Amino acid sequence: MNPRKALVAGIPLALLSLLALWNALGSPPPSQDDSSSPAPFCLHLPTGQRWTYRLDYEAQTQVQLAGPQKDQALAGGLHLAGDLVLRSQGTRGGSWLVGLRLENLQRHSLRVFGQEVLPDTAAVEAVFGGREAVLELSEEGVVQAVSFREEDPSLFKNTVQTLVGELQVVVKDGAAWTVEEGTSRGRALTEYERLGEDASGVRLLKRRTRYTELRGLGRDGRVRLASRFAVSLAHEGLWERLVGEESVERLGANGEPTASTQVRVSLVRGSHGHVEREEPARTAASQRLAPGVLVVDPKARAQMLTQQVDGMTAERLFTLLELHANGGVLPDHNHFLLQATGLLEQHPELCAKMVELFQRPSLDTRGRALVLDLLAGTGTPEAQAALVQALSTKEARGDARYHMLLSRLSLVSEPTVDTVRFAERTYGATQGDLHVSSAYVLGATAGALYRQEQSPEALAAARRLASDLGEARTPSEQSHLLLGLGNAGIAEQTPLIARHAGSSNAEVRRAAAKALRKIQTPEAASTLLSLVSDAEAPVQAAAMDSLGRRPLDSDTLVRLRDVALAGGMKTENYHPLVSLVAPYLRTEPAVRDLLEFLLTQDVPDRQIRSRIRGLLET
Repeated sequence: MNPRKALVAGIPLALLSLLALWNALGSPPPSQDDSSSPAPFCLHLPTGQRWTYRLDYEAQTQVQLAGPQKDQALAGGLHLAGDLVLRSQGTRGGSWLVGLRLENLQRHSLRVFGQEVLPDTAAVEAVFGGREAVLELSEEGVVQAVSFREEDPSLFKNTVQTLVGELQVVVKDGAAWTVEEGTSRGRALTEYERLGEDASGVRLLKRRTRYTELRGLGRDGRVRLASRFAVSLAHEGLWERLVGEESVERLGANGEPTASTQVRVSLVRGSHGHVEREEPARTAASQRLAPGVLVVDPKARAQMLTQQVDGMTAERLFTLLELHANGGVLPDHNHFLLQATGLLEQHPELCAKMVELFQRPSLDTRGRALVLDLLAGTGTPEAQAALVQALSTKEARGDARYHMLLSRLSLVSEPTVDTVRFAERTYGATQGDLHVSSAYVLGATAGALYRQEQSPEALAAARRLASDLGEARTPSEQSHLLLGLGNAGIAEQTPLIARHAGSSNAEVRRAAAKALRKIQTPEAASTLLSLVSDAEAPVQAAAMDSLGRRPLDSDTLVRLRDVALAGGMKTENYHPLVSLVAPYLRTEPAVRDLLEFLLTQDVPDRQIRSRIRGLLET
């Protein structure tokens, strides 16, 4: 990901996602006698039952801006204390439907841009009064979807979406398990450990070990994560108690946080009863969202843009670009990127003027690339239209590095149908290096559009790449098309990609491993495991990198251990192997066996030995 795009996209999202709220659960209650035989855990919520919890939730988020003043930051916080009420609405399609309300909020503070959004009881009543979201839960506790009335305020929707992502607890058989969970900040590998179980319920320790996708806190720099989650569940599957804290920090080059979030939460079960007058489920005529998907309030977005623009004007924008664009870097560059993209979103008519600037003879390739970065970072339909128009000009197509300019299209996070159509036309009309670049761009744009909207046209575009891969004969063609499909990340292409994992050409096998990085199917995981024992080190490394983007179960970790013990792991891949298995050290004995074995090997790299010893001593 281009660092410019990462900064542009990440910082505004931190506040749009209700200030990147984080779940936190603390120390477990004292151990109980586990001599009785526990009933199998399974969510069971009879229709009409009602549960009330005392909720106390507090979060603080800060994202540092790269402006002339060191104390420039986007910051905010939320504190809610009151009742969280659940109401069972029975089952539908194998899922439990559970209504969720927030009532009797004695503490209600939401500060954004230094202003209080919930200043009094009237404001709280307007947002939360009488409103109910409906959760769809699997028998294991997975939140499958959340539904709202269309007219519900976005603040209500985003508050519920954030809380639901944090309070989700997934229970499986066994002493420990790891799952990938979605939240309003992205997706995280979450480790569960069963602390005890008896006739009254089950006690768990939950920790997020790392984020495979982290939104809202930028994308450049190491992430420092500390989390501890303790949960007590009754056997019908609902919380009895959930308390604790978590923090996440994005660290800059100097090791100091550039963005951070801290959360404390307490959820304690109170009354339980039956609803006297059953209300009908309202999910049929409602807005149904995936967990963690947020909606944007136009007023809040406008206010945020004003702060983001920070006094930038159209005249100053174009003056700065004329003076500095060809150098590729402007004074206070990151701050400028935020200001410029905010201004282009505020005033979409300026996007067309960016195309005029792009065509000026005074601009060189680096200058034109910067213009495209700004349009891609803005990402609005108007900005995408201008981006496509700029890439269609004779100035762009006549540039010897057009393939590099075209690649900017893949940085658009929410491509429109027209953007995908342009990528597909370019792919069909080009050859050589440009054709390779256009395959990558087509995969990225089609895959993003398909994941967001299940667009048939986007799926058809990805299938075109798959069809061409089926007909490709040279290893070079096959590798490039595999990488294009990897950018798309569509599960139906798994069998085709898996067939190329058996190629006699190492570069094709490596491309197949990379192509499976976004696909979360059992077949994809099985294929990657087979590639981990490949005779070529680059293939092994690519397979481990793709495996690291999904949760690993006990069987997978045992197989990784066995590959190493059989001498199948190249010594130059010990570092990625350790990174892959380290999150599971606390819960999976096979990981300790693996690390202890690596210490017995004659490896000239002293750093890896020190790293392993540090992990084993933790």
